[in-house]
Amino acid sequence: MTRKDFLKLSGLLLTSPLFAQENKKDVKLTPSLFISHGSPMNIIEDNNFTKSLKKVAKTFDKPKAIIVISAHWYTNKTLVSNLEEQETIYDFYGFPDELYNIVYEPDGSPSLANQVLNKFENASSDDRGLDHGAWSVLHHMYPKQDIPTFQISINNNLTYKQHFELGSILKKFRENGVLIIGSGSVTHNLRLTHPSSNIDEWAVSFDNYIKESFSSQNFQNIIDAQQHPLFKIAHPFDDHFIPLLYSAGTVNSFDKIEHFHEEIVSTNLTMRCIKIG
Repeated sequence: MTRKDFLKLSGLLLTSPLFAQENKKDVKLTPSLFISHGSPMNIIEDNNFTKSLKKVAKTFDKPKAIIVISAHWYTNKTLVSNLEEQETIYDFYGFPDELYNIVYEPDGSPSLANQVLNKFENASSDDRGLDHGAWSVLHHMYPKQDIPTFQISINNNLTYKQHFELGSILKKFRENGVLIIGSGSVTHNLRLTHPSSNIDEWAVSFDNYIKESFSSQNFQNIIDAQQHPLFKIAHPFDDHFIPLLYSAGTVNSFDKIEHFHEEIVSTNLTMRCIKIG
């Protein structure tokens, strides 16, 4: 083989899909997360859940920016917040004054928000700060509030597959130091919660189903979750489930999946947290 032929062959290999896929493994990706955020009281409590948030933030490099898909921004279209200056949204009621005295207002990132808007079809910008699905967990992870952060809304007109596909679009930003967080809950039926040490079997069963599906990267199970016989009792309203679809969409086949917090509180409310990558 001549040197010219060798260089030609090398060039073909470098541009082949197989090499591109393998080479991508060498790119240092920022992880993505799914967090079951639970009660607003977690904002001020020191418990195993909040300790796990502090701990997981130390397991990877400080992100350059954060994008959150929260259960508490549920809209009829896809919206991306592009505020330069954030504001704290206190979207909970009847809790101690201490919670309302906490301010969490990192800068936004209009430039990154516009990049997301350019990749999403039929999405619009919006002036909105951070709801407690976002700042209640970031308050523990990054208390210095020094990372640009913004949210993407949940469009209730999309199918579960479309939500998953939007997560897949966001996956690319992991290459640029962006932390993507889905904040919701694997089970969320507040009418059935109870301050008891007992645990409902249906909650354990559905939580394990999601855990096993996520760990095996069987994401069709996540997309088709509404067909599961326990879905309706786990989610009378699906706002807290949908963020899981975005987190699932950010997974690469070579990503390590770690369930860094597993707990069920108030009889049937899961606090499952997942680290991807």
